[in-house]
Amino acid sequence: MNKKPLEFENPENTGRRLRCPRCKEILYPEDLETFCLCPYCEAKIENGEELEDFVIDPVIRQWMERYK
Repeated sequence: MNKKPLEFENPENTGRRLRCPRCKEILYPEDLETFCLCPYCEAKIENGEELEDFVIDPVIRQWMERYK
């Protein structure tokens, strides 16, 4: 089964955003924190290492800013 790769953006290094594979809406980590579904079209976003990194990115950024 061919899994469609996730499309991430990171404009000006402000934090990654994900494009929904189905409707192409921009998703933020908090959109997928609890459920792996697009809040706009309810497409299932495949859970995996990339998605986990995407969801915890804001926590990591906050931690890094605090301890600079």
